[in-house]
Amino acid sequence: MTALSIFLAVAIATQTPATPATPDTYVGRWNVIITDATDTFVSGGIQIDKTAAGLSGGLVWRSGSFAPVKSVEVVDGVLKIIRAAGEGKQDVFEARLDGGLLKGQVTYANGRVHRFEGKKAPALPSFKTSAPWKTTKLFDGATLNGWRLRDPKAKNGWAVVNGELAVVEPKGNADLVSEATFQDMQLHLEFNVDPKSNSGVYLRGRYEVQILDNPDAKMALDTHGCGAVYSRLAPKEDAAKPAGEWQTLDIEFIGRQIEVKLNGKTVVKGVVEGITGGALSPWEGEPGPLMLQGDHGRVRFRNIEVKSR
Repeated sequence: MTALSIFLAVAIATQTPATPATPDTYVGRWNVIITDATDTFVSGGIQIDKTAAGLSGGLVWRSGSFAPVKSVEVVDGVLKIIRAAGEGKQDVFEARLDGGLLKGQVTYANGRVHRFEGKKAPALPSFKTSAPWKTTKLFDGATLNGWRLRDPKAKNGWAVVNGELAVVEPKGNADLVSEATFQDMQLHLEFNVDPKSNSGVYLRGRYEVQILDNPDAKMALDTHGCGAVYSRLAPKEDAAKPAGEWQTLDIEFIGRQIEVKLNGKTVVKGVVEGITGGALSPWEGEPGPLMLQGDHGRVRFRNIEVKSR
């Protein structure tokens, strides 16, 4: 039995009345934050599903893709999730409910431990209203005013070059975060990605729409292709232009309903079920900034405009 299992068992045993959580209590989507991380990659999303055979699920943790987990079970009220972490290796998540909050820790395959807590993800209904849109221009073509580095201690590899917002030094570069925050929004931006490079634009700081020099036709239609909601929703067609050409993204995001147009073609239309890897914050009910990924290659942006309510 792990140290956390002993702690959770004791905690549950000392509660009066002692009523362990049932598996059904954990079913659903959870927004989770790592409480003892030393960097800015602190967000996670856990999904627990009920099946005829028991429980299954998936998660996204810090960075990377949302993916199914190896196993999910609830024993004596304690949730245990096993995630594969390479051949013969696994990450172990253990948590319990405490007043509606999910509290626990993950023990990684290398023995490192992170503690976390979370709460049920909000529904985020997609209300259509007649309220007018307010336009915010996020890049003035001359300065980085209105933007900050994701990690103020990291290198700034961003610069304004010929009126364009450019990643000039991608290695070790920080993501760029807008000071303005948004909930429901319409985004227009233009980008130009170098060969074999990629980037991304994060809506509300937590949902990445991929920007990529697609390496092949298969990748173009994958959940990691250009225009995809990263690891969540795949493009229905390859509308990307070759690297080195200017391209447009037009996105409407209301509640969880998203429509992505790449170079004038609708490539994604659907429901975003949760955050993507690298999210600045896991709390889906809150407005968030626009965030541009800056450490995956050279890319330039211009004409960045958001309409919001």
